[in-house]
Amino acid sequence: MARYRHMTQSKSASAAVLAAGMLFAGLAALPETAWAAKKGGLPEPNAGDPSFDASAAVKRCPPIAFVKREHFQRPFGVGTLYCWNVFGPGGGIYTYDPAHPEKGEKEIFRRDDGTIFDMNVSYDARKLLFAWMRLAKTPEDKQKELGYRGNPDSFHIYEIHVDGTGLRQITTGRFHDVHPVYLPDGRIAFISTRGKSYSMCQPGLSSALFTMNADGTDIRRIEFSTLADISPHVLDDGSILFMRWEYQDKSLFTLQSLWTINPDGTRLQLFYGNTITNPNVVWQAKPIPDTETFLCTLGPHHGNPVGAIGILDRRYGLEDPKGLVNITPEYEYVPSTKVHAGGGPGDKQYYWAYRDPWPVSKDLFLVAYGGLPHEGKPRYRIYALHPGGAKAMVIEDKAISCFNPVPLVPRTLPKVVLPMPKTQQDYGTFFVADIYQGPLGRRVERGQVKEIRILTQVPKPCNMRGQRTYDHDPVISRGSYYVKACYGTVPVEADGSAYFKAPSGVELYFEAVDKDGKEVHRMGSVTQIMPGEHQSCVGCHEPRSATAPLTRPLAMMRAPSGITPPPWGEAGPIDFVRHVQPVFDTYCVSCHSGPTPAKDLDLSGDKTRFFNMAYDSLLERKLVHFIYINQGLTDNFRPLETGSSVSRLAGYLEDCQGRSQAKMPDNDRRKVYAWIDANCPYYSTYDNTRPGTPGSRDLWAGPWMKQLNSALATPSSGARRGQPRFKHMDVNLTHPENSRVLVAGLAQSAGGLAPDKSALFKSKQDPNYRAALSAIQAGKNELDARPRVDMPGAKPVPYPVDYGGLYTGFAGP
Repeated sequence: MARYRHMTQSKSASAAVLAAGMLFAGLAALPETAWAAKKGGLPEPNAGDPSFDASAAVKRCPPIAFVKREHFQRPFGVGTLYCWNVFGPGGGIYTYDPAHPEKGEKEIFRRDDGTIFDMNVSYDARKLLFAWMRLAKTPEDKQKELGYRGNPDSFHIYEIHVDGTGLRQITTGRFHDVHPVYLPDGRIAFISTRGKSYSMCQPGLSSALFTMNADGTDIRRIEFSTLADISPHVLDDGSILFMRWEYQDKSLFTLQSLWTINPDGTRLQLFYGNTITNPNVVWQAKPIPDTETFLCTLGPHHGNPVGAIGILDRRYGLEDPKGLVNITPEYEYVPSTKVHAGGGPGDKQYYWAYRDPWPVSKDLFLVAYGGLPHEGKPRYRIYALHPGGAKAMVIEDKAISCFNPVPLVPRTLPKVVLPMPKTQQDYGTFFVADIYQGPLGRRVERGQVKEIRILTQVPKPCNMRGQRTYDHDPVISRGSYYVKACYGTVPVEADGSAYFKAPSGVELYFEAVDKDGKEVHRMGSVTQIMPGEHQSCVGCHEPRSATAPLTRPLAMMRAPSGITPPPWGEAGPIDFVRHVQPVFDTYCVSCHSGPTPAKDLDLSGDKTRFFNMAYDSLLERKLVHFIYINQGLTDNFRPLETGSSVSRLAGYLEDCQGRSQAKMPDNDRRKVYAWIDANCPYYSTYDNTRPGTPGSRDLWAGPWMKQLNSALATPSSGARRGQPRFKHMDVNLTHPENSRVLVAGLAQSAGGLAPDKSALFKSKQDPNYRAALSAIQAGKNELDARPRVDMPGAKPVPYPVDYGGLYTGFAGP
């Protein structure tokens, strides 16, 4: 494998020409003339390896089954590919023997009224699983509710024998079921939208890994992260290798990496790449026979997830880019952990590239490839690919694309992983031998960590229905897109060990906290535990090769700890207004509120455009540390560099203990710290009262804002009409007269802050002042008449749901 590891990753002129010819906008095909113009700059099929014998490579290929379908147009991204309206009808499943081309292909399934998403093969090579969706409407469809965009069907899983007999539908219901794979015990694993939740930053549905009996009964969810699972494949040890998209206070673009899990949902583990930024996506991974390496597709976060073919060698480490080699460098993904804004070069999008790799042997792979000139319209064809990048076409159809080649050769049945015994428990247990093993122990003093805080990210039950605010909808905060929930804390012993219960069947993450309840270290990924499962680790972010201390940990000398509820008294979603604002109301607002708050810091609960004064003031003034995940970290969090431990507010709260007449109890400070360490969420629900407005909560969307802009856009204000030059917290929708846009422009002699000579408003009788105040009062009246969900009396607007629909934009169920 030395050849794989040291191949040159240089950029070529032909790659640049090829990239220029790729489609970004999602068109189904490039005109033939466009391809003809680029022929001269495109690489030849056998470039780079003069010893490659194309004819011999094709004849070495085993009999295959493959899919014909139209190439998917541009979806929003890989995480929601299966539910975007990017599919064209037509195609089917075919078999072909490359060693005997004279026999031609054999059609075993064809439907012109739908499309196939993907396909897999049984271990005895006698049966195929595939996901198919009907696209054409029947007369009956027109008489009933069809869901969003009127699609009559969803992707369902079917089975057929390779001779074309035995076709049967396995799954039903208004859900998308895709990526089916046979399990060695006879069950089937697949990806589905049956989790009944939606993506956070993209319109469309979330997905998760499920299993079921071969007849479609006993469907069980086995993976509980809240975004997307993609492309499962069963390894020889019986575990399932798959791609998972996640973001827990980290970059939303790059954490689409490889994980493994047992078929019963136990032993979820990172396989590779949770800090790799280029490419954004590593998926469709499969082991290469007779090696310790894996073949995979490298692709972008946005658009169609086609790109380069890579070889992964985990012996370099689970996060080392040297272990991932792009063997088709004409598609310019250079594996890296370098930090970039957004998706960076790892999000580079191609339209005619590689996908669907299947390793036949250590030096022969099958792929679908669409990057070379064609006769007729552009399309994907099946190729034999050498690890050195040389390739030879195996089969094509001049009218439609070909995908998903699978060898029709029996494979050794993987090991059957015995499932956990059934239990009535609703929890599992975690054991940490020494939390100071790893980065934590190099940055903090032993004994500094007193507890582990247990949190979850709450799935979103509704789709985007308006413009995004802070890149998401409904808007939850300025940092995370998730509603965050806290279960509470568990103790860490003096030797650094911990042994505790945790809720099963949910997404979990942890924070190490000190004696005051402030974060010491934050987990930058998510995990889970199944009922009755026991998981253990040596330390915190330590290498898997690390060994536990030889002494008996103190935590193992007792029963597992239960969870102490969070400081506000009950486990559940964190709500700024209910859990944190009362602290400021009790100890701060006597000085920090009104028209001229002390230090120009308003900590009242008065409502602003999306949040309230205290929330906007703290985050705008950077008094609390938070992470806007659209620009989030891609590396592991470092101890004492996030959350309350680096927030200026924590110091002020501690300093106020010596000056304030009302002493702040320790539990109240802990409420504030726990909120900061959850990445400063504001709302505890996705419910909303203003769907269709920015963030589904926008209070500035009414006509009163135009009146305010007009009143403030005087010749001396420096603002253009319709273009406000103020921040969200400058307009107070609870006490309009306290709005900074009024007070800051009002003359000092009239009770404002502006020097008399340059004041925008000379007095409160100024017509423009009165017009501005009247406009804000109208905004308050509109708010009072239709309270937001952070107010008493709110009546959330019910949101439609469709877990099997197709999406084309930001509005829809």
